[in-house]
Amino acid sequence: MTKIEAGHIDLHLETFTISTLVEQVVTTIAPMADKNSNILDIQCPEDIGSMQADLTKLRQSLLNLLSNAAKFTCSGAITFAVTRSVETPADTANKAKRLGAYRGGGQAENSLSLLSSAQDWIIFTVKDTGIGMSPEQLAKIFEPFTQADSSTTKKYGGTGLGLTITKKFCEMMGGDITAFSDVGKGSTFIIRLPAIFTDLSISTEKSDE
Repeated sequence: MTKIEAGHIDLHLETFTISTLVEQVVTTIAPMADKNSNILDIQCPEDIGSMQADLTKLRQSLLNLLSNAAKFTCSGAITFAVTRSVETPADTANKAKRLGAYRGGGQAENSLSLLSSAQDWIIFTVKDTGIGMSPEQLAKIFEPFTQADSSTTKKYGGTGLGLTITKKFCEMMGGDITAFSDVGKGSTFIIRLPAIFTDLSISTEKSDE
C-alpha cells in the first residue's frame, strides 16, 4: 500500500488470452471454494479473446475477490463470469448507478471520464451467496484496514487491505471496481477494464499465453 500511494508501483503490460487467465485463477481458487462446500460456477465464452493489462495485478485482483467470496460463503454458490462489452463512460456509470453499486472515491471517476468515446471493456463479475453487507458496511469496503466489523475480523481473519489494493490496481489499469450487497444474501463485485490500455506513455510487452 505504501508503494502504491507513493506511485512506486509500475504497470507491466502484456497481451494475453483471457480464457487462459480464467483457467489459472479457477485452478487456484477451486480448493478454497470446496473447503466451505461451495459450488463454483464459471461463465466465460470460449471466444472471449484477448486483452492488454498487467497480468499479475489482474490475477491478484481476481484472486482477492474470489478468495473473499469463498471465505464468506458456506454451502452456497460462487459465480465467476467474464464478458466483453462496448460501452461509453456514461454507460458504465449509469449501469453501476442502476444496480445500486458502490464505487468508492478516488481516481476511478476521473480516469473513466477521460474516455469520452465508446470502447471495448472486459467485465469480470464475482458473485456469492454469502453473509453479505449492510449499506453502512459497503460504504467503507474499499477503505484500507477495513472489514465489515470487528466480529468479521475475529471470525474470518484478514488485514482488510485486499479490496483497497484491488481498487488501486483497477484504477492503474484504466478501469474501476464496483460492489453491491445485501445482508444475508451475498455480495457482487464487478471489475471493468479496457480491453486495450490507452496510456501510450507506458511501454508494453506481449505474451504468448
